Amino acid sequence: MKQLLISWLLLTFSLVSIAEDVDPFEETNRAIYEFNEVVDDNLLEPVSRAYQDHVPDFLQNRVSHFFGNLRDVSTLANQILQFKIEQSAITLSRIVVNSTVGLYGLFDIATDISLTTDNEDFGQTLAVWGVDEGPYIMLPLMGPSTLRDSAGLYVDLTSDANLINEMDDLGAISASAMNIVDKRVELLPITDLLDQSDDPYITTRSSYLQKRKFDIFDGNLPVEAVDF
Repeated sequence: MKQLLISWLLLTFSLVSIAEDVDPFEETNRAIYEFNEVVDDNLLEPVSRAYQDHVPDFLQNRVSHFFGNLRDVSTLANQILQFKIEQSAITLSRIVVNSTVGLYGLFDIATDISLTTDNEDFGQTLAVWGVDEGPYIMLPLMGPSTLRDSAGLYVDLTSDANLINEMDDLGAISASAMNIVDKRVELLPITDLLDQSDDPYITTRSSYLQKRKFDIFDGNLPVEAVDF
């Protein structure tokens, strides 16, 4: 569902014109974008496609569900900070079910019994608290962001690292690498769409900003929040 939503946004907003004050660092952002593309084209994408093509779906699902369970922990914290009481109760139930019956999250039993939730990150929490998004920023290796989301990303990455660092050094490195590959596989359909775009940078920027608005408003976008 997440992949379909992002793909739809890419197609819908590829021609959206973003005001100049949204991207005041466009020249620098484009340079960083090109650097990221070189790294992705020569490392991340080939590894991710090989992983997708040659690793059995059963094992891929176990990896995705394991890291999804970890993301649910972060989502729970942000739902509490956003005072989403009902959603946080569902997410807590997901974590309990998947961490026990689901064998530490290797199996997503919670979804099978209709315990579903939407991911929440600290960037969304900051938005709910009234923090302005600030200018658009292209982060080295990390991709599109805004000033607000960059601050949120730091908090989220620190939280994820604390969970993974409970393992030994080799386990932590392996888990981090698998998490990166798993996330990159999710984005492969977007890569195919970007390859068809006249200006992938503009398409990436437009779709990212629209997707973040969709996330922050939980899909209920007010008219003034939609840029056409």
